[in-house]
Amino acid sequence: MLVCRKKTIRYYEDVGLVAPLRAENGFRQFRSSDLRALRIIKNARNLGFSVEDSRALLDLFMNQDRSSADVKKLATKHLEETRSKMEKLATLCTQLDRLTKDCQGNEMPDCAILDFLANLN
Repeated sequence: MLVCRKKTIRYYEDVGLVAPLRAENGFRQFRSSDLRALRIIKNARNLGFSVEDSRALLDLFMNQDRSSADVKKLATKHLEETRSKMEKLATLCTQLDRLTKDCQGNEMPDCAILDFLANLN
């Protein structure tokens, strides 16, 4: 079962997140630790963590002397950033909702959306 697409694995190799062994024919040979790392990275990315934060989480996972406080700090920071983005998106949704309601959407050339866009500074 593939953990990630080949293209994604190549990218993770290029940025130094994983380093699977290579067979004589050049094919990747994944150890269980490589597959676990790919799963951690994939799941972190699916939660919206950046590549660098995913690297930090993977490093923390590999460090048996880690403190869960370090993991929580990273996750809390990401949660705060995500909430901030959600607030901005909610504002955008409200604005777009108002604009689409204000636009007649008929055969006439007047358009509240274009008027708004033309007046942005």
